[in-house]
This record gives sequence, C-alpha cells and structure tokens, in this order.
Amino acid sequence: MIKINTFLNYMEEFDLNLKTNIVCIGFFDGVHKMHKKILEEVKRQAFENQTKWSIITFSEKVKDFLDGKKTSIQLKEKKYKFIESDFNPDYLFEIQINMETIKVEPKEFCLFLKEKLHVNKIVVGSDFKFAYQGKGNVNYLKEFFGEENIIIFDRVKEISTTLIKNNLVDGIMKNVNNILGHNYNVTLKRQEDTTFKILDINIIIKNGTYSVKINKDIYELDFKNNLTTLNIDQDLVDIEFI
Repeated sequence: MIKINTFLNYMEEFDLNLKTNIVCIGFFDGVHKMHKKILEEVKRQAFENQTKWSIITFSEKVKDFLDGKKTSIQLKEKKYKFIESDFNPDYLFEIQINMETIKVEPKEFCLFLKEKLHVNKIVVGSDFKFAYQGKGNVNYLKEFFGEENIIIFDRVKEISTTLIKNNLVDGIMKNVNNILGHNYNVTLKRQEDTTFKILDINIIIKNGTYSVKINKDIYELDFKNNLTTLNIDQDLVDIEFI
C-alpha cells in the first residue's frame, strides 16, 4: 500500500502506475463491519475489472478540524496499519484537511478524482457527504461519474462509529467488539511509574475492570478516567479489550 498525501490541488503531480482506479471514500474510523464490507467490495470490483484500487480518506474529520478537538476512536496510524494488513489496497490517498481543502466545491472535488487520481468507479456508504458544507452526496457522484459507476452501501443503524462511542462510554466492550468485528485495541502510554493512559481517544471509557490481552497474555485492568496501573517494562503498550 502506497500512502500519498494530497491537498486537492491541480498543481500536484502524482507518479501513479494506473490507468483506471476503483476507490472507496470515507474516514473509516475504527474500521467496523460496514467499513469492511465496503473495502471488500471495492477490492472485489478491482479484481473483476483487473485494475488497481485505492482508498481515499482524510487526515481528520472536518468537524474535528473546525471544532479544534479529536473525537476519533482509533489512532490514524493504527487504522492504516490494519487496512494495509487486512485489505492491502494499491494506494491510500489522504486528503489534508485545512481551510482550503474544506472549501472545495463538489465539481472541483470530482474533477480532481477523475483527472488526477484516474477514478472511474466509487464504492461509498449511502450517507456519504463531501466538499464544501457537505454539498456533495451520492446523487451528485451518480450524475458526475454515471449511476453504473457508483456502488452504494445502505447505512445499517446497528453498526456505526457513534454506537461504538456510546458503548465505550458505557463500558460495554462486548458490544464494541461486535460492531467492529474484531477486538477493540488501543495503546497505553506511561504517565509515571506504573500509571498508563489510553493514548488513542479523548472519550472516557466507563470506570471499571476490563479483561484485556497484552502479547497473548490476559490481564484484568482497572481503569479510572482512562488511567490504569500496569507493571510492565514498556512505555507504550498495545492492548486488546476482550
């Protein structure tokens, strides 16, 4: 997987080894079950059409950028590592969110995809919005690229990042893992001595005792305000909630 940053600027030049490009677009926070279905479909489409495929994503959520806060449930680097290991797209294009890129109009956005990234087919969720003030939607994509070139996955109310966040706040990790389709994992960072803090999220998980896996070993950790005590000779520790 080759990661390329873009500012949606026509002056940008990309050394891309492709003539056509089947893509999916989204933030894919947590890479839950519906995200996986979208990724599997775009990979299948690329195989059937004997072409390459890519993910188009964003450096951060537009709302987070405007509000000056972080609401993601997963570190970006960890998300990309998971996507590469489980799906291995040819390219991952990360749109850099700033005051210029959030003002790009729908037509300008679509032209950039078509002319600079060689996009000819797109797989997205039904609630996908893009461009300035979210003016672009799946209907706009159909009009621009042709209805036959837009594959839409309907939203499933039982599977969403919002539900994951709600269950994190309630401390129901079984539900979190079920929505994700894999164990929720975070990184703990040493604060002092044996005190560690969850690095990935600003959401405070419910105070309590959780079963976690660390290097194949099972631990029972008490969390309070995302802090826990752990006697381990590492400053950064990856854990899975089980």
